[in-house]
Amino acid sequence: MPFMDLPPWLLSLLLAPFGLIFGSFSNVLIHRLPQEAPEDRNVVTRASHCPACKAKIKPWHNVPLFGWLWLRGKCAACGWRIPVRYPLVEVLGGLILGGAHWFFPFGTLIWFKAVICAYALVVLFFTDFTEMILPDAIQFPLMALGVLCALPQLAWPETLLKVWDRQDTLIQALAFHNGLQPAPAFRGFEAAVTWQASLLGLVIGYGGPALLNQIYKWIRKTDGLGMGDFKMLAWLGAFWGWGPMLGILFLGAGLGAAVGVPLVLLRRGSDQTVSGQTMLPFGCFLALATPVVVFFGRALWLGYLGWVG
Repeated sequence: MPFMDLPPWLLSLLLAPFGLIFGSFSNVLIHRLPQEAPEDRNVVTRASHCPACKAKIKPWHNVPLFGWLWLRGKCAACGWRIPVRYPLVEVLGGLILGGAHWFFPFGTLIWFKAVICAYALVVLFFTDFTEMILPDAIQFPLMALGVLCALPQLAWPETLLKVWDRQDTLIQALAFHNGLQPAPAFRGFEAAVTWQASLLGLVIGYGGPALLNQIYKWIRKTDGLGMGDFKMLAWLGAFWGWGPMLGILFLGAGLGAAVGVPLVLLRRGSDQTVSGQTMLPFGCFLALATPVVVFFGRALWLGYLGWVG
């Protein structure tokens, strides 16, 4: 029998509301973690409140997505317009938990890792986009978690688990396989991310860009990347290995150049410049590049080799 005796579509309906809740908590992290005062960064004991008037949010106004719709996007106490980012992040949270099992076998280690990675990328995307900050409180634990995810497969390499496919058939998956494997809407298979590849990804992800940044700083007398970008690459390397991490770095750099060069040419980035340098939230581009590389990295690499050959 499968791990969860439910068809994928029904599992989506059951998990999506919990995903909305996780999305709501992601909004809390996005707002509070970049704050300077320790009490403002408290996400455990401090009650939800309006960022503008500090009034406590009533429980029925705090229901993910529906609370924003009920209030018509405004604070009930002061009328402050709630940014559309709040329902957007909640919807993304619902899609992540409600849709992850279509691409990663539900209940497996790779499913757990992918869900954690997706929520982390959502939080880091918006903290970098709004505040140009990639909080250490998220990134340091992810570095350790990425390496730890490579260990269970050493102890239980052949533990099997079954999940339902789309047409009333079963898919047999490896419970602790630390790489992609077939799921209801995905048929690929990738080698496991070993603990060696995870550690190399962690070290190279931080050390490589840091070295390049030092060279850039020596030439241009200013930083090319922020410390948060190094840490983000480090935990992505720990999660997916050093090869995909390099792919994420290069694709993220390409996306950044596609956005940054027109900004420089059109002088639209002048409000975020330091010593004449346009500052871009590079973490946003790394977040966008990650799912592309995770799912299509090998195909893109082989296509590139075929093109240059």
